[in-house]
Amino acid sequence: MPKKKPGSLRIGTSNVVLPFNKSKFPADYQVKTRLSYYASLFNTVELNSTFYKLPLPATFEKWAEEVPDNFQFSIKLWREITHAKKLVFDVEKLSKFLDAAKELGEKKGCLLVQFPGKITLDYYSEVEGILQELSVAQTWRIALEFRSSTWHTRETYELLDEYGATMVLHDQAKSVNLELNTSADFVYMRFHGPGGDYRGAYPDEFLVEQHDRIGRWLKEGKDVYVYFNNTIGNAFDNTVSLQRMDIR
Repeated sequence: MPKKKPGSLRIGTSNVVLPFNKSKFPADYQVKTRLSYYASLFNTVELNSTFYKLPLPATFEKWAEEVPDNFQFSIKLWREITHAKKLVFDVEKLSKFLDAAKELGEKKGCLLVQFPGKITLDYYSEVEGILQELSVAQTWRIALEFRSSTWHTRETYELLDEYGATMVLHDQAKSVNLELNTSADFVYMRFHGPGGDYRGAYPDEFLVEQHDRIGRWLKEGKDVYVYFNNTIGNAFDNTVSLQRMDIR
């Protein structure tokens, strides 16, 4: 049996996080954007801003032009869909979102679909409906993050496997999830801070543990996306530390 090709690894922060202002950028980046400099340090970013407001297609196109060819954007799905009352949303809004985001071109990473805690397993059919709509588009890798532990069931993992999506591994308080669905061909990790409150710094021991887990997935041929969302704390430093580890 041929040896499985190792997966690829992408590590970044949630939104563009830099610990200093533009005056401290290298000379070559003084007249460029924060995103341009960020992209010289990391190979991916998770954009949470797309959750609050849908950018214009031209904005997505501009972002894509500011980063290297090997850079990827993961974007959070618009709250008009994921946080609509009882998940009854306007399908046209989803189409509008996907049409705008396609301007990222080959720099598309994953689409993060994050539901609030009030969306429990009782909304199984509605969540499946969203997955059906997204599967028709077939343009993104889909990662679902649930904020209710009621979703940590066999039927949820089977649902995600059916649609080629992945269950986000995260440490948000009250809904921590560390289990990947069986058929996922990629891994999506979100670190919300040691206390799950977007603050603080992860200790080296924790990062070493994640390093080992990531290494095993890469050897299995899974692509891995890692985002530090402790942006009120030490997201940048944690990202740099994990990136510097030799993960094979």
